[in-house]
Amino acid sequence: MTFSVQANFLDVFKIGDNINYNLEILKILYKAYEELPNGENLIKPIVVLNTAITEAILYDFVVNRLKRPYRSEILSMDIFRGLQNTELKKFEHYITQAEKHDLFDLKDTDFYDAIRSLSKKRNRIHIQNDKWDKPHDESLVFDERAKLLSEKVLEKILNTMTTKYPRRKEYHGYISDFELPWDRHFSEPQPEEIM
Repeated sequence: MTFSVQANFLDVFKIGDNINYNLEILKILYKAYEELPNGENLIKPIVVLNTAITEAILYDFVVNRLKRPYRSEILSMDIFRGLQNTELKKFEHYITQAEKHDLFDLKDTDFYDAIRSLSKKRNRIHIQNDKWDKPHDESLVFDERAKLLSEKVLEKILNTMTTKYPRRKEYHGYISDFELPWDRHFSEPQPEEIM
């Protein structure tokens, strides 16, 4: 029911530690989700945490690696120049840059829209829903489809990051691998030769 993904791509090790902390919380939530009679009531915190981890990974990549070419051995100067005067403070900014540069090689799919959808759901942590996003009932926002979408998006991002954007070997081993508390949705990624 669980599987691990290498944490070989993060720039800020503390972000990796905090991701692992939140994955430990998710393990508890998933276990309760499976075992409790009203386990579906745990979908909201599951979606919120899966999406928060997705945001942390995009933040680390876009802000810490793409904006600092001296720290990134994998990207072109064109991307760096394009980001230099770009505001990068919100999840939407990270999604926009990921889509603009098609960082996940999924430009002809609805992948980036799926991340945006999860971002909106994650923002529903604010119960008052001051933007009056529909549906108004949270039980309709946080359903099994939302849970599966949050898993698939996070898994796809992790698979791509570990194979396409790994750090140099000297960066490996500082962060424990990420253990995800669900069955794989996609086949195990085949890592390319690591620099």
